[in-house]
Amino acid sequence: MAYEEKTDWLPDDPINEDDVNRWEKGIKDAHTDLAAHKNDMNNPHNTTKAQIGLGNVDNVQQASKTEFNEHNHDSTRHITSVERDEWNAKETPAGAQYKADQAEANAKAYTDNFAARRDNPNQVTKAQVGLGNVENVKQASLADFDAHLSNSKVHVSEGERNKWNAAQLIKLTGDDGKRIQLQDGTDILTLSSGFYCAVGQSVVNNPVEGDAAWYNYDIVEGGSGRKTIVAYQSWGSMMWIGMVHTDGEFRGWKQIATTDFIDRVQTELDLHENDKTNPHSVTKQQVGLGNVENVKQETPDGAQKKADTALNQSKDYTNSTAFITRPLNSITDANDLNLPPGTYRLDTNYMNANPVLQNQFPLNDNRTGLLIIYPSANKWATRQDWFSISTKTLYTRVAVNGTDYSGWYILENSEGSQNKADKALADAKNYVETNYTNQKLTVLTGSNAIQDARISGNDYKYGITFMDIGANNTTGYPLTYGFVKNEKHSNYRFTQYFYGNADTTSGSYDHVGTWIRHWWADSGWTAWQKISGFAHANIGTTGRQALIKGENNKIKYNRIIKDSHKLFDTKNNRFVASHAGMHLVSASLYIENTERYSNFELYVYVNGTKYKLMNQFRMPTPSNNSDNEFNATVTGSVTVPLDAGDYVEIYVYVGYSGDVTRYVTDSNGALNYFDVLELGGRNYPRV
Repeated sequence: MAYEEKTDWLPDDPINEDDVNRWEKGIKDAHTDLAAHKNDMNNPHNTTKAQIGLGNVDNVQQASKTEFNEHNHDSTRHITSVERDEWNAKETPAGAQYKADQAEANAKAYTDNFAARRDNPNQVTKAQVGLGNVENVKQASLADFDAHLSNSKVHVSEGERNKWNAAQLIKLTGDDGKRIQLQDGTDILTLSSGFYCAVGQSVVNNPVEGDAAWYNYDIVEGGSGRKTIVAYQSWGSMMWIGMVHTDGEFRGWKQIATTDFIDRVQTELDLHENDKTNPHSVTKQQVGLGNVENVKQETPDGAQKKADTALNQSKDYTNSTAFITRPLNSITDANDLNLPPGTYRLDTNYMNANPVLQNQFPLNDNRTGLLIIYPSANKWATRQDWFSISTKTLYTRVAVNGTDYSGWYILENSEGSQNKADKALADAKNYVETNYTNQKLTVLTGSNAIQDARISGNDYKYGITFMDIGANNTTGYPLTYGFVKNEKHSNYRFTQYFYGNADTTSGSYDHVGTWIRHWWADSGWTAWQKISGFAHANIGTTGRQALIKGENNKIKYNRIIKDSHKLFDTKNNRFVASHAGMHLVSASLYIENTERYSNFELYVYVNGTKYKLMNQFRMPTPSNNSDNEFNATVTGSVTVPLDAGDYVEIYVYVGYSGDVTRYVTDSNGALNYFDVLELGGRNYPRV
């Protein structure tokens, strides 16, 4: 496998064993390639004869010594002495020899000078000899390479590698060893393990909001979202502790009391306890004495004497004026019922004999009865009751400030009240049933039923109305058929509901649900928002799935356990949203693993692109590397906003040491599952 460069390093990425192994393999491969090239004597650079100054030499066989001798004795080809003499007559031997010697010397000198030159007289370039990418620097010798290979200072040993892999990989402080100063607006509850500092008023969720003092924060994370946070106020030497419980639930700040704080509180409590000056400003009303005047109280004997006097006076008054039974038929003046207090009995014969008196009582109930006149100490008001013995009905009237008595009012008994209540209820039901029916009030039909979802809300009738939406309606309702309820108070107070209803005997709920939208005259309709009938899919796996090392592997979820709205595509192993909304996506994998370094990262992909990390399982290299079974579980849940037609898939990145292939196990839906739950019917945009 060729060296693979990693190009997406982040400043705080840890260096793990995968990275070190990759670097060492790259170095080893480079050394191997260099040694093979050095020992290659087959013209690896494809150098040509022209590049080494022999461009004019033909690649032909040279003459042997025998062939040269034969040629040397060939008198036909060579001249004779006579011929030479004849020719020499045309040039003296000395002159010819001088010229030949001079030419030979010049040729030798030129050749020697050319051969001795090291300034590349033929202008050969490094590209022409196949070394265009080689820099003009000194190369390492074999001795240098061997010295580098054995240098333990620049290479790590296995012990050092194990020690570093077992070391903590998260920075708790700044590079200078000091606390990390937080940026303004940082939420303390979101910080990872470490040591931090900040001005209290510049961060969120500080123990004391708006505090301008400096604070130090010590944070240690646990599992399942738990963390411990200790905050120190630098100026006042005060300390608070806060706990983030399972799944990120913050339990609030608790101040740690120091000895001087407790002593100060105790001192204040002692002073308060001994304060007899009413420090809480308690009023007499607060202790139930609001009506008591701040005067000297009566003695028990004096109070008893006054009570006895009041009792005797009350008895005298009662015996003299109140509730005295008057003699039968003792009313002598039929025109004047301003009588002393008491109870007066009148019978039928007496009433019939005195029609004027009879007219003073309620009509049709003025035969036999009791007239009760109540005493009035200040004469401000007088009350009279007439109880009809025959009808068991009680009447009352009042005279105020010397005016005439009012008319008689009946004091209703329980039976009469119930009869009237029953009659009122019956009358109300009859009125509603006669004047108000569902058809008259709410159901719109024909041209009154608006079928186009794009119509302005101003065109709808006021009140509560219902409309049927026929089949194959594609004007903008959430489904192609159903019915609508309109609740319109005005053009600025209008809410519309869409109800999808269908036959669910087949187990499919893809055409069932409730949506809501709102109308505002100035801005129009809002988007439909789903409020019931949410989709739920629970998908498992079948068989084992091999996982490719160093890659993100799409998990082949293809076994439907539940799919309420038939939205899961088993062929492509993905959930496809039918409507816009928020979705809770959960996934779990049980992976065949060994006792070696391993790293599994569980991701959710949206429309084929990595969206969120759900969880990570990472096991550092153990001290006893082996291929013994040590299976791993990776489980996570995230929220994902989706529009209609968007799809989600589950991927896992696989990294490990050794050559044993990792697999997703052949397990049931309790271990391997892909679970999607539609949460709400509005897709708030991703940022």
